[in-house]
Amino acid sequence: MHYIKNTPLLFRRKLSSTLLLLGISSLSYAGGAANFTIDGQNVTSSSININASEEKSLRYTGGSTSCTDVEWYFKKAGSSEWQNFDHDNKATLEAIHRSGQHQLKMTTRGYDGRYFFNLLGCNHSGQNDSRTVSLNIATPGYTQTENPIMLVPGVMAWDDIFGMEYFYRVADEIRKTSDQAVADVSMAAWQNTEDRGADLANKVLDFLIINDDDFFEPDSAMKVNLIAHSHGATTSRMAINILAKAFGDLDNRKVASLTTVAGPHFGTPTADGAMWALENWGAYGKFLEKYVVDMLIGDIAGGLTALLSGHAGDYPEQDIISVLKGFSQKGMAKFNSCYPSVGVPSGGKYFIEAPLAGNAPYIPFPDTINGTVQFDDCAEYGMNNQTGEFGLINTFSTGPIALDFADSPNEAFGANTTQYGQAALNNSTAVYGNGLGVVKNANDPHAIRYFSFTGSAPWNTQFGFNVLAGENPTELSDVALLVMSSLFPIPGERTTGDYFWTWLGDTGADLVSGDAVARDQGYTKASDSFIPVESTPFGQHIGTFQGWNHIDEHNSLFGLVGAGAADPLQVYRTHLNRLQLSGL
Repeated sequence: MHYIKNTPLLFRRKLSSTLLLLGISSLSYAGGAANFTIDGQNVTSSSININASEEKSLRYTGGSTSCTDVEWYFKKAGSSEWQNFDHDNKATLEAIHRSGQHQLKMTTRGYDGRYFFNLLGCNHSGQNDSRTVSLNIATPGYTQTENPIMLVPGVMAWDDIFGMEYFYRVADEIRKTSDQAVADVSMAAWQNTEDRGADLANKVLDFLIINDDDFFEPDSAMKVNLIAHSHGATTSRMAINILAKAFGDLDNRKVASLTTVAGPHFGTPTADGAMWALENWGAYGKFLEKYVVDMLIGDIAGGLTALLSGHAGDYPEQDIISVLKGFSQKGMAKFNSCYPSVGVPSGGKYFIEAPLAGNAPYIPFPDTINGTVQFDDCAEYGMNNQTGEFGLINTFSTGPIALDFADSPNEAFGANTTQYGQAALNNSTAVYGNGLGVVKNANDPHAIRYFSFTGSAPWNTQFGFNVLAGENPTELSDVALLVMSSLFPIPGERTTGDYFWTWLGDTGADLVSGDAVARDQGYTKASDSFIPVESTPFGQHIGTFQGWNHIDEHNSLFGLVGAGAADPLQVYRTHLNRLQLSGL
């Protein structure tokens, strides 16, 4: 400034004029409008069409970027609240999965004050602009359903162990194109179906309370889509039965659909083989019961699963014997009678064989009177007002029920069942029920839709101890299923305790050789090495996937499935789209 004061007057006037022009120039440059681009394209309309499940790159282009504060807002279709998701000139709009007319808004504040090319900073005292654009999505994300998802595990259940979910990466696959909540449910590894169902009913309510802002309102509409594997299938049926009774006076009974994956709706020869051994093999049966079934598989394996998944405190006790009883022919005959479901096909027979002379039945079964049986100890569950949870409150009787009995194992376990006049395995007709055994139409508020699918693979560990000869040595899951499959030859053969050594030798030889096992006695029909294929149809049967064993069906063991088999993630993904198209 000292230099300026001593400068000739004319020169000082010229310098002042120049500085003024610089200020005016910078002020003019700072001005602009609320313009922006989406994925590099100028937005020139107040309404544009976009695809679902795609991130959008946003950029403010209205003028000064250094002296303008930019805010980005998003409002989901049907919502009244704006979400302020970014505060910069550049932003990323996360993928939108729902169809409808969504709103994107950009606001700007401050165009004045950029003097001397911003050397003196910005005062934000100038123009304020706002621009709103409608983002129209015609087709939702591929897995975007109307209701959230709960993935219900089977035996040896867990939600997550060191990053490996029971339904390995299934939830992640769903979330790629959906914003619905997806829960990997944790349950007891081994527990009777009725108590397990009550536990799941409690978890359904807890899940909805968290995700449904209107849960406690009379017009609450949110329900869950249950996808359940193995024991999770009958567990879910029990939970639906409990919820249907508890919310019988309301339109919303909390479940929109049930999809069972390899559900044992007519039992499994594994359970009947085990029950026969415990019942008729004398000391060998007692040894198997105490040290192999109860201790090794139940307490140790089940307890370790609970511990590693962080739920040891939730499930301190394991009850594998109750699971085997429940999966047996006697157990499923009772379960299907006490808790009927429209999803269970008609025409199923049960193979009930008496124990060897001198042995007491391991599982009691009512006498047949005039072609009917009656179960007097069905469990009744209700809400405990003190705990706020479902629990056993009473028992009830079914009354006389006509059951069909088979002469051999192959005639049972869901053989020859039908659904709406067609073979259950081929049923493509939509099936709706109310959870209590009553058929409903699709528009009934109490309607629950039923689906099923399964796998089919003979036991064949290509790993075993014969690694070099294996075509696919990563198929480790077959090893875990050997004991399950090895019990298939026992039902109907009326073996004595001496058969223990034959069973043990055959099982060991199968493990060492790793060869496919073609069963030639007992139950010999197709299965996933645990659950017979014919036992699994429930409602609309989506399909039977060849090459899937019981573990492949939920993509477990890090997604290692047999060579040439369908990708489980794609099957689940396709089914979620099926739920979407069904309005579920």
